[in-house]
Amino acid sequence: MKRRSFEVIFLDRGEKVSLRGKGVVILSPAFYWFHREKLDISLSQARKIAPSIFEGMVPPGEYSYFVERVGDEYHFYAYEDSKILEALQDQGIRPSQVIKVYPAQMVFRDLTAPVALGGRVLMSDNGSVVALPQGIVRSGVQSIDLNSLKLPKKSLPLRAYSMGAISQEQIFTLSLLLFFAILLYGIQTFLHKRELGQLLTQEEIIRGRYHLPATSIELKSILSSLEKVEREQLRMREVVEYALRIPLTSREHLELLRIGKRLQLELLVNSKGRAEIVKSYLGRKLRLTKIELRDKKLFVECEL
Repeated sequence: MKRRSFEVIFLDRGEKVSLRGKGVVILSPAFYWFHREKLDISLSQARKIAPSIFEGMVPPGEYSYFVERVGDEYHFYAYEDSKILEALQDQGIRPSQVIKVYPAQMVFRDLTAPVALGGRVLMSDNGSVVALPQGIVRSGVQSIDLNSLKLPKKSLPLRAYSMGAISQEQIFTLSLLLFFAILLYGIQTFLHKRELGQLLTQEEIIRGRYHLPATSIELKSILSSLEKVEREQLRMREVVEYALRIPLTSREHLELLRIGKRLQLELLVNSKGRAEIVKSYLGRKLRLTKIELRDKKLFVECEL
């Protein structure tokens, strides 16, 4: 196997590591929160509801969120960029040395046997990777060479890390690109102004040829109609987005979302008490026209 030109290290609280050159960092579960859920929604919708997934689960802080689809599940990550960067700094590792950052969950999601890393043992708990002290797990523990691991294509984005990792050469290149972008913008602005005069002339010719509205009253009527459609679409998007933020537990999920004359939802809830909590949440911003609980299925209908 071809030897990598970079190191792979495991970053854990209270453990000393070093990085001589550039390298990849695998984060201990101590640095992130993880949740997996089966949801019948798109990836973009899953990203929107990520903050609500961790609501009440994580302590107060400035969190970033990352979502990926794995099989028929969504994997949600919550993490604090500043805490990870502080831990790297404490180990004497500069942001410019870090190529990529992975949570252990992402690298070891298919873990079948406990593996020893530093003073920890990583093992799978119903699909979630956890880190335990080595003394707790005494049998079946395997050693692993981090540099031989097959790393995923996707990695965890760190906002502050991405800025800190820009080299002087990259700054010069970006500055040069910015200069040319400003120059190009100036040229385009000049050309657009010249073309605007030509377009206004053509507009008058076309308006007369096809008998298009010429008065401000007619134009305002058309504009008013389009604005009404826009308001309805924005309201629909607002209602759907709010409904997708329903605070569900790990054993609850949204089974159906249908948009017609009204918004219809079907949810699987744990109990009648949980159904009342969902009803209270939806009633804050939506006008409910129907709500019914059959066994553990909650049927909701509301106006758009």
